[in-house]
Amino acid sequence: MHNKALTMFDLTGRTAIVTGGAKGIGKGIAANLALAGATVVVADRDTEENIACAQQITNAGGKSTAITCDMSSETEITALVESTISSFGHLDILVNNAAIYPMSPIADMATDMWDEVIRINLRGAFLLTRAAIPALKRSGANGRLINISSIDTWKSYIGMGHYDASKGGIEAFTRSCALELAEFGVTANVIAPGAVKTPGSKTVRNNLARERGESNTDAVDADFATRIPLGRWADADDIGQATLLLATPAAHYITGQTIYVDGGLKLTM
Repeated sequence: MHNKALTMFDLTGRTAIVTGGAKGIGKGIAANLALAGATVVVADRDTEENIACAQQITNAGGKSTAITCDMSSETEITALVESTISSFGHLDILVNNAAIYPMSPIADMATDMWDEVIRINLRGAFLLTRAAIPALKRSGANGRLINISSIDTWKSYIGMGHYDASKGGIEAFTRSCALELAEFGVTANVIAPGAVKTPGSKTVRNNLARERGESNTDAVDADFATRIPLGRWADADDIGQATLLLATPAAHYITGQTIYVDGGLKLTM
């Protein structure tokens, strides 16, 4: 491969934070950024899994460290950015991925549940982005803000009203960030995954299976896969690779966009 092509996808010397990075989509994102040479700070509230993820990346030859962070805590969010810059001198890539989605119909939804989802999924992303902006501006054309949304912003599902609202907010917020950061060369974009097999989606799939009287998710998974033009569910690595693309120099002229990584599912909805 030509050296210029290699350079376009090289993140050597860059530092990234990935929230919710200990498992699922976040883990796939962290692993792919590290594969391209970035030093990855895995930020998750699950300390044990957080450390394990960073260690796996290191064992595979990448560079990674774990910092425990609860995205509902402004104090911990501020400390995450400060610790990252103190340790590595700069922050170039921020991936806001952390999110929760306890299911509940709107009519039955407790106010506390709504508040918690918005606090972690949307408010947390705002707080971390605000704390990271000075560093991203210093990074200039290397600066990347990548927020993880969902295909739910296109097609809602019963029981996900709070989650859908938070992810719709993420997309609008990202467009504002793209406008404000453009003069510094920093890009801001959204990755909207479709159907992804993760520990989190397993809970949702289990609920659907129980409603159908199934003992496991095999039938549910197979039925849903027939709705996806590419014929299969995504895995965390699929989302990680798309996020990697936006983080690289190759995507320097893409900003303010929502990119659906869904195997074509949006076309059938």
